[in-house]
Amino acid sequence: MNADVQNRTGTTLVRAAQAGDRQAQEALVAAWLPLVYNVAGRALDGHADVDDVAQETMIRALDGLDGLREPESFRSWLVAITMNQIRRRHAAGQQQPTVGGLDETWELADPRADFTDLTVLRLGLSGQRREVAEATRWLDPDDRELLALWWLEASGELTRAELAEALDLTPQHTAVRVQRMKKQLEAGRIVVRALGAYPRCPELADVTTGFDGTPNSVWRKRIARHIRGCATCDRLGRDLFPAEGLLAGLALVPIPLGSPALLHFQHTAATVAATAPTAASTHAGWAGTAARKAVLASGAVAVVTVTTLALVWSHPADTPREATPAPTTPAAAPAAPVPAATPAAAPVTLTATPTPTPSETPTATPSPTATRSVAPPPPSPERQLVDLVNAERGKVGCAPLRIDPRLHAAAQKHADDMVARGFFDHVNPDGVRTDARLTAVGYRWSQWGENLDRGPTSPATVVAHWMDGGIHQTNMLDCGFKDVGIGLATGPAGTYWTQDLGAQLP
Repeated sequence: MNADVQNRTGTTLVRAAQAGDRQAQEALVAAWLPLVYNVAGRALDGHADVDDVAQETMIRALDGLDGLREPESFRSWLVAITMNQIRRRHAAGQQQPTVGGLDETWELADPRADFTDLTVLRLGLSGQRREVAEATRWLDPDDRELLALWWLEASGELTRAELAEALDLTPQHTAVRVQRMKKQLEAGRIVVRALGAYPRCPELADVTTGFDGTPNSVWRKRIARHIRGCATCDRLGRDLFPAEGLLAGLALVPIPLGSPALLHFQHTAATVAATAPTAASTHAGWAGTAARKAVLASGAVAVVTVTTLALVWSHPADTPREATPAPTTPAAAPAAPVPAATPAAAPVTLTATPTPTPSETPTATPSPTATRSVAPPPPSPERQLVDLVNAERGKVGCAPLRIDPRLHAAAQKHADDMVARGFFDHVNPDGVRTDARLTAVGYRWSQWGENLDRGPTSPATVVAHWMDGGIHQTNMLDCGFKDVGIGLATGPAGTYWTQDLGAQLP
């Protein structure tokens, strides 16, 4: 959503919220929590404190609404509160005792909350856009705070004036800070390229002896120093496209549905909906979202970016689906995508249940050969796995995935390649990534995702592994994905599974 449009709609909500309208307050949270989450996520690099910062920021904003004299400045005021909360977290972290031998202390991020990985995955970044996201890991903490705001400025979510106000700097000083941060980001992009080059520069391999792969300023400076003096590595940065051009128009990273901040406000909203029956028709989407969370009972991802919030939480299809949990058709209808069975109960069993019914009539005495001929052949492992995934998607209101022959070909080729060359990774030894593999088979994707597993032979076990509350589950329960392809191959470590998901360009 354009920043000007956000301001106009936000001003109306702010005035209603200031007047004491509880539903307006909850709608205000729904509209702006994604922005706060993205600022905190990039500034803290996915640290576990991100949810605390987002929740505390929104609570402070709601508590301080009465003191906001200019409702149209709510967004810049909210971003400033977010930055103050981030600085408090950084100050509290610096008071902790230093552990380790480096001259700088680095907070460890929650592996499932790594914001760079979420950015790459949820926005389907590839090529130089992906390199920009990965380069953010190499920024110093102060520059990472600035990046959190500048990224949103480049993508059209914030203005330069709001950025300067959030930093409490003059526009001139802000411009100097931004230029310095962009220069460090460009250095990080070349570092990412040099480390990802295949084969890697032999001299760089010597320089990085002892590097454990964790980005920090010490190793950034060492690697950048080598790049500047190496003719081979220095050439890697000659075709870099300006980062702001790459980020323009990107959406916000969606908030994981398991996020404590999101759950806190969903619970509050559900309580408001329950205690205000007269407003249930206009805010049914809130209660519906909370109900879906109760069904999920684990951390999938809700697409709650500012641009799609209304579609997800207020979609007309949500109300009848959730207002009628018991279908009006008989329970024997096999087409329902939401079985009551656990994930371990494969849809194969569900489709097989109607077949024994005709054979229970003793007077028919069908011949044994006739009975055997009616039995359908067992579905393929790919079909079984897709049916299991579609059952889980049905529980959260997502349409079933279709098996696409191109995605199947890409997934099968990758599974075979992992077995043949003895690796287990999304990137093959030649440095080819998932997006390139999908493009190579002719699939024109607008977004993509990939899950891997190794060892189990049962599709039900694979799906149970992927329903882990993390990125695997996020992929499978993403309503934006429409197509899927499954590849499997047998190797020394068991069965290798590749699941490629995608949505095509219009």
